[in-house]
Amino acid sequence: MNPPDLHLRVAELLELAVRESGQSTAQVARNAQLKWDTVRRTLDGKRAATIPEIVSILNATGYSAEDTFRLMLLVDGDFAVSRAGSDAARFLGELMRAVPVEIAEQLGEDMSELRPRWAKGTAKMLARTLSQHIADLNRRGDAIGDRLVTGSS
Repeated sequence: MNPPDLHLRVAELLELAVRESGQSTAQVARNAQLKWDTVRRTLDGKRAATIPEIVSILNATGYSAEDTFRLMLLVDGDFAVSRAGSDAARFLGELMRAVPVEIAEQLGEDMSELRPRWAKGTAKMLARTLSQHIADLNRRGDAIGDRLVTGSS
């Protein structure tokens, strides 16, 4: 099965953002300063949206255009809409900007040795490391909080 064309993925994202915003298509079009028919045909996938239109529609629905669009490109629309505007979305955006540069700098000439099949395992290893790091920070924070409370008695 072939993945849908990019413009159809964008249409699904925008339609989901409009639906989740609770606004009508007419309200979103007004807030985005676009014609209602342009927004309707875009949401239906009958026309490909321009980047400025995507940004305007996402902003009009209350979603961070940059975070939401980036997450849609990397994962899918549901993932993007459910996390857009969160610290997690900003973290993932920063991570995706930094990772290629860091990998290239660390590997140098060995960059050609990378194999696509290693990507998922590397992602799992990174996620485990982040989970452990967050758990350690939470434990330390609890311990510091306990000392502050005990010390103030």
